[in-house]
Amino acid sequence: MTFNYAKIKPISHTIRASRQSAKRHYGVHPYFTRRPPNVVRSYIEHYSRPGDRVLDPFGGSGVTAIEAFLSARHGIHNDINPLGNFMAQQIAAVTRPNADYIRKALSEIDFSCGDLVRSIPKMTDREVQRQLRRVTLPENIELPRSSDVRHFHDLFTPRQLLALTVLKKAIDTIKEKDARGQLLLA
Repeated sequence: MTFNYAKIKPISHTIRASRQSAKRHYGVHPYFTRRPPNVVRSYIEHYSRPGDRVLDPFGGSGVTAIEAFLSARHGIHNDINPLGNFMAQQIAAVTRPNADYIRKALSEIDFSCGDLVRSIPKMTDREVQRQLRRVTLPENIELPRSSDVRHFHDLFTPRQLLALTVLKKAIDTIKEKDARGQLLLA
């Protein structure tokens, strides 16, 4: 089958970027190359039909694939950055009819570590240090030279590092895959 490119009409009007209109899908996390979703959707709807496949091999955080899905197309996403792929997967998984699975997971986390996390702001510095010795911290990797700090742990105060470590451990115990992934992203 040959494709007649002469039949493709360009978009002749200006599409104003509306970055705030898609907070539901994209407001959870910034991504350095994200394009305005309404512009991406306009291109998808102009250059494809419902049911078509829309491929984005440099998909970033998934705007193209998600907008394709929301426009009744089949979005195919890939990116070299594992973080972008993870973000796209988690954002795409929010298509469930209700959020009961997230509420249940949050209740499990609150039950397992909520009291400890809520007590961290009131702890003395000595208590925070004692608690930090009780948990398994993530590896303190050296960051790139262009970073503002030298090591991963330097990105956080001791209280933040403790709270995030405790929360991550609790999230890792969540059996429901979509809830676990979305809580890790958040």
